[in-house]
Amino acid sequence: MMAKVNVLRELQSATGEELRPFFGRTLLPSVLDRAYKGEL
Repeated sequence: MMAKVNVLRELQSATGEELRPFFGRTLLPSVLDRAYKGEL
């Protein structure tokens, strides 16, 4: 189970690095927050 968690963390980190140029450091958390709330 921990191996799967570690893989997901690595993928999340890599995805965040890829999206940063598009969303910047301030907009991305806002977009994710709205997505989790179902507002998108």
